[in-house]
Amino acid sequence: MTLFSACRRLENGPKESKDLSPAGPGNPNQIFQDSMTVFSKTRIPFITALLVAGLIGLSSTTATGQEYKETYNEAREAALAKDYQTALNKYVEAANGASAEGDEDVERAARRVVGQLTYILGRAQLQAENYEGALGYFEQGIEYYPSNAQNYLARASTLKRQGKADESIAAFAQTIEVATAQSDTKTARQAEEAIRGHYIFLASTALSRNGARTGSSDAEEAMGYIEALLQYVEADSDTYYYTAESQKVKGQFEDAVASADQALAIHRGSRTDKAKIYFVKGEALMNSGDINGAKEAFRNAAYGNYRASAEHYIETLGTE
Repeated sequence: MTLFSACRRLENGPKESKDLSPAGPGNPNQIFQDSMTVFSKTRIPFITALLVAGLIGLSSTTATGQEYKETYNEAREAALAKDYQTALNKYVEAANGASAEGDEDVERAARRVVGQLTYILGRAQLQAENYEGALGYFEQGIEYYPSNAQNYLARASTLKRQGKADESIAAFAQTIEVATAQSDTKTARQAEEAIRGHYIFLASTALSRNGARTGSSDAEEAMGYIEALLQYVEADSDTYYYTAESQKVKGQFEDAVASADQALAIHRGSRTDKAKIYFVKGEALMNSGDINGAKEAFRNAAYGNYRASAEHYIETLGTE
């Protein structure tokens, strides 16, 4: 997504993002339009001559107090002119000014748009691989509008790109908390998938890097990653599949069959992907001495990349 297209999305209201997360809550343009009503000029009531000195002081203070409203309107104009950096700076200034004056409505409106603009500008920096610049925007968005889960997800993704695995996992976990609190199921799901993907990759690597020589230490390492995954998110089909693979390597064949069955029960992927689960189940059953059960599992595994190996086992077991 280019900066221009992101800006167009800001103008047209929230739409689901195809990358990190859905657009932030609310429509900035509606807030811009509302500002024209919110910021009508304040009338200063007539005060007797006895309070002239107080009137001058109040008039001066009131005029200064209204500057944040003018700044808000300037921010609106900058945003409509697609000068998003200037708009961001002025919305921040307006939010701070409104906070100082105790104007909660204006402060809330300004902070909300800050959260959206920081996401757009941060995404542009992320795509340009300016990770520190991107993080600066996302952190600013979190500071000013902490209920917008977009910036949390984008921050976590940036940390991941920087190779800061532990920090990114903690950031994804925080994203889930914020998104869930805001009923933002799409963003929460994306953060969950990122955590699963990280640990499943590590478990898969541990089990495959030594090829046919995979041993108990590799399986123990893989199980460690699975356990870490379960601290953050619920198990999915892949979680149970790699658990079954680890248990099989460790000789825990009955447990491996049970884990494979759990994987099959919730699997929603392709038939090729499902074949791998049947295959590990067949291996566990074969090693435990359940030949008929193994043959049935291998028949279900005889598809895609697993077809040749599954048919080989069926033929071999058929002669016994």
